[in-house]
Amino acid sequence: MPIPTEIREELQRRRLTEHRQAERDKRWDYVRTALQCWGWCLAGIAMIAWSLHTTDERYARAVFWAGLGVGNAGMIFSILGLYRRGEARGDW
Repeated sequence: MPIPTEIREELQRRRLTEHRQAERDKRWDYVRTALQCWGWCLAGIAMIAWSLHTTDERYARAVFWAGLGVGNAGMIFSILGLYRRGEARGDW
């Protein structure tokens, strides 16, 4: 027995609204992750730039490698967080 037309249309409207909200949440999460990646990248570049500016070679070497670690690890963990949140939402 088919579903009555008015009930079917109500279900379609409800699912369309839910779909739009889910897409909005997913898009906002992508933007948030991209901004986090930019932030980590800038933090790493700032550390590397400071290491090139300083005159103490020991600190410069440590901060240079720390800048590489901060920039790369921050971006990796931001993207892994995006994946984890997408899994929880059911995006993929």
